[in-house]
Amino acid sequence: MITSYSRELMLGIPRGTLIDLETTGLDVNRDEIVLFGYIQGSRLEIICRNSEDETPFTVQLAELVSTLPRPFYAYNLSFEKGFLQAKGIHIEGVDLFQPWKEKAEALYLKWPKLDELFSHAEHYFNEPVISGRDVPLLWQKFLHTRDDSYLQQILRHNESDLLRELYLLVYYRDSYKV
Repeated sequence: MITSYSRELMLGIPRGTLIDLETTGLDVNRDEIVLFGYIQGSRLEIICRNSEDETPFTVQLAELVSTLPRPFYAYNLSFEKGFLQAKGIHIEGVDLFQPWKEKAEALYLKWPKLDELFSHAEHYFNEPVISGRDVPLLWQKFLHTRDDSYLQQILRHNESDLLRELYLLVYYRDSYKV
């Protein structure tokens, strides 16, 4: 079974697909994909597992990815690429992280996380924000309780990541080698 969410955006990507995954951890050989979000054209779509069994989700994901327009864009593409490859899904694309990584290295700074490049409005008001680090715990809470509010928090986090990545892609488009 899959939970999905979609919405029409006021702007979009004329070519290609922006993707973002949420996972149970960082190890491609041990951890699992929980959610796949993407923007194609002006449509934001998110599909999320709601079953402990990852296989049906992976099968659906493989079918979906094969239909999405190229190139793929992602912030830290090697993360998405590694997890998808571990499931037998091969992608190539443009890493939205690369120019920021290079700039940080040239200035002897640590590599920036997406949250460090673009803050959430909630931070200003000292309100809580779900981060990628929260996803594994939220997923475990969902599996234990079947309370959809935990999945909704993961979806909301992914939507925020996709929208901030879209800003990077649109505003800094000349920084990326397509």
